[in-house]
Amino acid sequence: GISEPFFEDWVLSEPSHFLTPETLHHIHQEFYDHNVKWLICAVGDAELDFRFSVLQPITGFHHFQGSITKLKQVTGLAQCDIQRSIIAVSADAV
Repeated sequence: GISEPFFEDWVLSEPSHFLTPETLHHIHQEFYDHNVKWLICAVGDAELDFRFSVLQPITGFHHFQGSITKLKQVTGLAQCDIQRSIIAVSADAV
């Protein structure tokens, strides 16, 4: 995995100048369209939905009681909440 950003050694770098909102949107969208879809195929939709449903609800985060595998439209906040918990959900699943 990646533990440090690629621009860490760039002394005068300002991430907000080169990670524009459009680029950031594409990164989040690609995560959901590719990584989550791959995990659904690898683990199975019922198992993944069950693992998301048993996560402890945390104030300020979306709790996916129903199903993430049947989501048609995913907001940016929901994508971020999925990204925050995807490691815990996928551990020992594959």
